[in-house]
Amino acid sequence: MVSLKEYFWDYNFTDEELHRLLSGESDKAGHLDREGLYSRLLSSAGWYKIVEIIGLNNMDKALSENVLKRIKSNELKRKLRIAKRILHK
Repeated sequence: MVSLKEYFWDYNFTDEELHRLLSGESDKAGHLDREGLYSRLLSSAGWYKIVEIIGLNNMDKALSENVLKRIKSNELKRKLRIAKRILHK
């Protein structure tokens, strides 16, 4: 199991809380919701690590507009939208 805590080093979440949020077992970890978790992972991890953590089956949710609008970098959003179009062909 991949450690998610390294991507949330600045918060006091346990790895277990983050994995429950990612899997859908819980709706929140503290103030963090699933869209916030996805946006942090998309902003912090490399593409292959993102696919490993989130899985291709959940990329629709991870690349939703609600998630993408939380990402600050316009260049990263542009690249992720391209990836979304490629994945949906």
